Amino acid sequence: MDESDVFTELEQDNNPLLHQPTPPCAANISPTANTRTTSPSGQALLDSFVDYSSTAIVNRSLGISQKIRKMMSLPALLTIDVVLTEKLPGTKVVVYLIELSAKKLGEPVVVKRRYLEFKSLRDTLVKLFPSTVVPPIPEKHSLLTYLINSIDTSREVSVVEVRRRQFAKFLRDVVFGKSSAQLKECPLFLKFLDPEYEFAWENAVREPPASLLPQNLLLANPNNPTDQNGLYFLMPRIAGFDINAPDNLPALRKINDDLHKVYGDIVLCKSKEPRASELRIMTQDFTNIPVELINFEANFHQNIHVLSDMHTLNSRNVRTLQQMVSVLIDLGANLNNFSLQIHELISLDNNQLSTTVEKFGSTVDSSFLNFEHFLYSHVTTSWEEPLTQFIQYYFSALQLIKFYKYKLLQYKILYKLKFSKVQELASYAYNQQSIKRLKDLDIDSPSIQMAIRRIESKLKLKGTQSKSWYGLFGGNKSSYPSVLDEDSAEDRARKVKSVGDESTGTAEKNIPYRIEQIEEELEKLDDLINLFNVDLSKLTASLEINLQEYMDKMERKWLAAMLALVRAGTQLFAENLVCWTEFR
Repeated sequence: MDESDVFTELEQDNNPLLHQPTPPCAANISPTANTRTTSPSGQALLDSFVDYSSTAIVNRSLGISQKIRKMMSLPALLTIDVVLTEKLPGTKVVVYLIELSAKKLGEPVVVKRRYLEFKSLRDTLVKLFPSTVVPPIPEKHSLLTYLINSIDTSREVSVVEVRRRQFAKFLRDVVFGKSSAQLKECPLFLKFLDPEYEFAWENAVREPPASLLPQNLLLANPNNPTDQNGLYFLMPRIAGFDINAPDNLPALRKINDDLHKVYGDIVLCKSKEPRASELRIMTQDFTNIPVELINFEANFHQNIHVLSDMHTLNSRNVRTLQQMVSVLIDLGANLNNFSLQIHELISLDNNQLSTTVEKFGSTVDSSFLNFEHFLYSHVTTSWEEPLTQFIQYYFSALQLIKFYKYKLLQYKILYKLKFSKVQELASYAYNQQSIKRLKDLDIDSPSIQMAIRRIESKLKLKGTQSKSWYGLFGGNKSSYPSVLDEDSAEDRARKVKSVGDESTGTAEKNIPYRIEQIEEELEKLDDLINLFNVDLSKLTASLEINLQEYMDKMERKWLAAMLALVRAGTQLFAENLVCWTEFR
């Protein structure tokens, strides 16, 4: 069997190496040519030639992918880090070198990624897993910040280094997080770490599962957005929904009260409407938001407020420490100069005053070095940066709550629409019975005939003005035909204008068709509501579990950050105590 047929079904077309043209020298190289001595330059050219038509490159690509998967399955042996940064030749584009390694698995895997690729990965993961908190990445700089950084090279280097550390934390949170196991197993994340996709990231986001995502996340399965069930495209569309926009909806506590009112309306409608059997209240109906989720939202907002205040206070403390370091630098320099002046004025072999002042200056210099190390190696990296990241974490969790609110709003819209349809159905049935009773009287009375025409006129106007549920949800009315729509627009306009002169037979004939259409719409609404009940219950349970694990994770992060700061402060004061003890 031909070897080229073995790999025909493998999805490796996005490898840029497969699309590179064959070198000109390859056309002149015969595989059956006699072996002969070549010049050093010719031999180097032959060694650099790669036969892209062979299966070796495909095997190498598969080997790297399998190696990455095997590394992910061994978290105890796995290490992942952003080891360094560099600029692409001839450009100002900064790339970050990701190193993935595991003991006993050979050479590490190294891949280069840009900031935009990190952002693209995270944005797609947020859409793929709307009930999981995706770790944050550094925020994109504004145009003003970019201009300032381009002028001040040292500031730009500092910003790049901060991003490198935060990208490393992002990758470690995804790979080693207990609540993010599905994130590290996502094919898109594995492609992000694959060097074969280093120059083909755009192809990766156009492949499944990312290519299966709908444009509007509200028109997808909230537990599996790549689900291709067509019913989800009939869900209500809510204008202004943006998963990355701020949350302007009421709190979950207020939405829960509205949900209780909707459930009360269901019960009331069932007891009063003659055709309310359509409102089937089933055991899986979603009627209440768990208290835990309501408390989570309040807790997140409170933590963001506290963290913002702490960030402000920390900025003041950093400025105070910087001023202290500056004062210690000046004091140490002045003491050293003063000791030299004393030595020049009093030229004695054993000048104790000069020696004492010099030791004093050296001790101050040691204190300055200790404070500087504490400030830039611990306060900035182990406390200030985590505070900023914690705020981003809580905002990421609130994005999940916001998505949940929009799904609840869809749920409410579905039931409100169903109430309207049930009332419309009851109205048609009641009017049909009224017309039948009046006609059964068989009395030639102008008042009775006027009452019949009045009822029929209302029915015709309602039929021409009403929209189907499919049209309300954004569908094309022409794709949902009914008997009432068979006439032309001109005929309908003429009928509406002269509705008082209509014959009674046409209205009576159209009423059963309209009732049949509403019943079909109610049946489809029942399917949507039943599907929504199941999805919303699963989404609620998933959010409870994931947010609780997220809270536990944040507690561990808080504890680690505070312990690191306490250890660094203890080390600072211990070293300063040793210096001043020796001076004494």
